Amino acid sequence: MSEQAEQAARKTGREARRVADSRWFETTARAGFVGSGIVHLLIGYLAILLGIGGSSSGHETDQSGALQQIAAVPGGVVLLWVVAVGCAALTIRLAVEAIVGGRSDSARAWAGRLKNAGKAIVYGVIAYSAASYAVGAGKSSSGSTRSAAAKTLATPGGVFVLLLAAGVAIAIGVGLVVIGCRRSYRKDLVPPPRELSRVVTVLAVVGYVLKGIAVVIVGVLIAVAAFRSDPNQATGLDGAFDALRSTPGGDVVLVAIGVGFLAFGVYSFFRARYARL
Repeated sequence: MSEQAEQAARKTGREARRVADSRWFETTARAGFVGSGIVHLLIGYLAILLGIGGSSSGHETDQSGALQQIAAVPGGVVLLWVVAVGCAALTIRLAVEAIVGGRSDSARAWAGRLKNAGKAIVYGVIAYSAASYAVGAGKSSSGSTRSAAAKTLATPGGVFVLLLAAGVAIAIGVGLVVIGCRRSYRKDLVPPPRELSRVVTVLAVVGYVLKGIAVVIVGVLIAVAAFRSDPNQATGLDGAFDALRSTPGGDVVLVAIGVGFLAFGVYSFFRARYARL
C-alpha cells in the first residue's frame, strides 16, 4: 500500500471512529442491547412453554419465532424497526472497533478485534432478521438452515464444511459457558452500583452458561447432519429444543435453558446501560 493510500485509510478510520463515538450514535447502539434482550426474552418464553408441554402457537422456538411474536402484536412493526435500527447501529459500532480498534498489533489486541467482529455478525443477523419481519419478508431460520445444509452437502467436500460449521458452533457455545463461569464478561461492563452488582452477576452467569449449552446442542445437530448426510438434522435452536424435548428428562433441561434465555434477556437490558462502548 502506498503512503498516500495508507494516510487516506487512516483518515477514513478516524472519521468512522469519530462518528461511532458520537453521543447520538452510542445511544442508538445501546438500543441494540435492548432489542437483543427482547428477542432473548421471547425465545426463553417459547422454550419454557414447549418444555412444560404447552404449544408455541405455531411459532418456532428460536429467533425467527420470537420476531414472529413481535410482529403479531399491535405496534409490533414499530418495535421490530426499533430492534433493527438499534442492532444495526451496534453492528456498525462493533465493526468499527474490529477494523480500527486497538492500539497495538499484539495478540490480545487482535483477539479483541476478532471478538468484536464476531459480535458484529451476531447483531447484524438480528438487525437483518428484524427488518425482514418488519417488511413482511421474514423466513423460518430452521428452514433456511436445512436448505443451506442441503446445498452444502451437495457440493464436493460439503461434509467437511458442515463439520467445520459444527465445530465453530460448539466452540462458540463452550466459549459462552466459559464466559459465564469465569465471569469474564465483567471487563466489558462499567461496574454497576453495589446494590445491582449481585443481580447482574446472577443474570449474566445463568444466561451465558445456559445459552452456551443450547448453542453447543445446535453444533452437535449440525455434526450429526454431516455424519448422516441428512440436512433435515441440521436445524437451529428450534430443532435443538425439539431434540431436547424428545429425550428423557429433556423437558426439565428445556425449561432450564428457557430460564437461561430469560436471564440473558434481562442481563441485556443492564448491558444497554453499563456496557463499555
